[in-house]
Amino acid sequence: MTVLGVLLLSLQVAACLDVDAVVGQFCLDNPVICEDGGSDAGPDGNDLLDAGGPDGGDAGQDGGDAGPDGGLPDDEREPPGWKSVAPMRVRRTAHTATVLGDGRVLVVGGSSTGDLSMVSPTNTTELYTVAANSWSPGGTLRTARMNHTATLLRNGKVLVVGGRGPTGDALDSAELYDVGANEWRAVSPIPGGARASHAAVLLPSGKVLVAGGGFSDTDGLNTSVLYDPDHDAWTNAGDLNLKRNMLTLTLLDGGVALAMGGFHRFGAETSAEVYDSNAPDGGWRLLAQEMDRGRNGHASTLLPSGKVLVTGSLEGSPGTVLQSVDLFEPDSASWTPQADMREARYLHTATALPSGEVLVTGGYSTPYGEPRASAEIFRRDGGWEPITPMSWARTSHTATWLDSGSVLIIGGTDGDVALNTAERYVP
Repeated sequence: MTVLGVLLLSLQVAACLDVDAVVGQFCLDNPVICEDGGSDAGPDGNDLLDAGGPDGGDAGQDGGDAGPDGGLPDDEREPPGWKSVAPMRVRRTAHTATVLGDGRVLVVGGSSTGDLSMVSPTNTTELYTVAANSWSPGGTLRTARMNHTATLLRNGKVLVVGGRGPTGDALDSAELYDVGANEWRAVSPIPGGARASHAAVLLPSGKVLVAGGGFSDTDGLNTSVLYDPDHDAWTNAGDLNLKRNMLTLTLLDGGVALAMGGFHRFGAETSAEVYDSNAPDGGWRLLAQEMDRGRNGHASTLLPSGKVLVTGSLEGSPGTVLQSVDLFEPDSASWTPQADMREARYLHTATALPSGEVLVTGGYSTPYGEPRASAEIFRRDGGWEPITPMSWARTSHTATWLDSGSVLIIGGTDGDVALNTAERYVP
């Protein structure tokens, strides 16, 4: 067995397990994406698993039949399909969405224009209450930002890191949201400089791993850092083996973080590497096997099996948008091609459902085309099934799993203007 195989041995998932048992164990280990546990993880941007999101380390708390998440009684589940949601107070794209411990969704920053090449970040935040289907103002950021990360900490506060500021430059600042006080305070700046379009994930230790990103739209960073919320302190987490802007960062079982894809001056990356938070002095280890295609503007989704589904990409310049899908298998540290999506996509979202399936929404299907309203689901048999489109075409939006049993789609751009619209999908 290779060194990487030994490193990832703890991640092995027995193939003989039945699906229900795997899903049940997954929900126990990952309450943030199961009906009775919490939300997605960011883009992620993400999240995204918040992914992504992107996005990283979102978590939630089930409100029960009468809780703040607005969940229906167990015998009164909503019928499947798209549901209308009240519009946000502010138009935004390249923002973050994080489910708080009380079930509300915190939406932070973003750009107020639809053209992402134009820099117009907002310092506004707002909170969505599912039961009331309403938005309320959140605390004002100290610095307007877009293309940042937001991570829910164990103490219930939210850490926002980096992004692009009002001048268009990447930021080295970070802020912490106090839910009870509904206010933001500055924390220690990121050591080693600014970054935007990076990735962040909450580790089992309670620390936040921040990796990659960039200063510009043409190159990437290979640096990574750890934030300790107990001491408001940053430490160096070692250099990635390659520069990675717009990478994805997924936390696997056993506290291993998987960084994949991203771009730098030579194009979209086909490689991936791992960081073992149990042996931080070991640094980042490059995986021997690479993906068949470069990944940039892609999405990575942790499945109940412990494997990671990677969808879409923009590859090359002026660029080709990919339909291709890969599956990462931690036990063998290998990639296996999957059935192509029905549509090519990048800057889309991919959200894990409790069933083990994955909801993919929106994104671009061509480099200079219009965003898509289409959506499809990766089924447990490995095939893709188109579903009813969203009410709005959108890209650079967020998708967040709610305790009440649906995926909340927020904002994004239709290619011309930033959106304040939102909608929910009930699987």
